Amino acid sequence: MADGYRLLACDLDGTLLDSRGELPAAVSAALDRAAAAGMAVAVITARPPRDVPPRVRAGIPAAAYWAHGNGALVFRPGQRLPSRQLVFGAGAVGRIHAVLGARRPGWALAFDLLDGTVVQPGFPAELTRGWAGVEWRGGAELARAVVKVLACPFLPCDAELVDTVQDMVGEEAEVTASGEHFLELGPRGTGKHGVLAWIAADLGLLTAQTVAVGDGLNDRDMLRLAGLGAAPANAGAPVRAAADRILPSNDEHAVAHLVDQLLG
Repeated sequence: MADGYRLLACDLDGTLLDSRGELPAAVSAALDRAAAAGMAVAVITARPPRDVPPRVRAGIPAAAYWAHGNGALVFRPGQRLPSRQLVFGAGAVGRIHAVLGARRPGWALAFDLLDGTVVQPGFPAELTRGWAGVEWRGGAELARAVVKVLACPFLPCDAELVDTVQDMVGEEAEVTASGEHFLELGPRGTGKHGVLAWIAADLGLLTAQTVAVGDGLNDRDMLRLAGLGAAPANAGAPVRAAADRILPSNDEHAVAHLVDQLLG
């Protein structure tokens, strides 16, 4: 492989998927070419497994790693159970709920569980379209393990807001944003950069041997950690600034262009 890169780690929404949420055939074929050339492939997404459509999953190489919840759940190739699972410890969600309720009482919250999502009243219903297993109810008394807390602040979720909320919750959570509408708070140890390092180590690779591509704030540290970080043209300015290489947009098959460059 050119330049010694052995792992290609890709974000899903806004990167592999086009603006309609579909995986273009050209991108699927490019991932197959990368795998056939001996490069490991990983999909690292904020989505839980249940929210990845079968048609999308079918277009990803069978030998790919899948990481969900910004790295909370990692599945080795072909495995149905996660090899890495991070969830909030006892009491952490209640403390996060209390901090956000006191500091930002107008924000709406949702809680991503292993088997569904509990959404509090006031959370915009349009943001939950496409989510499987949604249960609408108030409170933060959850008997099941929580993988991620989603906070909708009703204003753009930029890097400054991410940093502000990280200061609010401190060591209770890792704060990021995968889009402009809500923040994502995960258990300590989550983050796409952390899971990139985990997958690289699982393969016996150095992070210098990895390529990462993504468009969101939750991808930024992953791009910085990788030996080569790439961003599609549709990425926001802070993400493009963190990238070593700017690609065409996701609607112009960004990852297919990247694979052609790597294999060329």
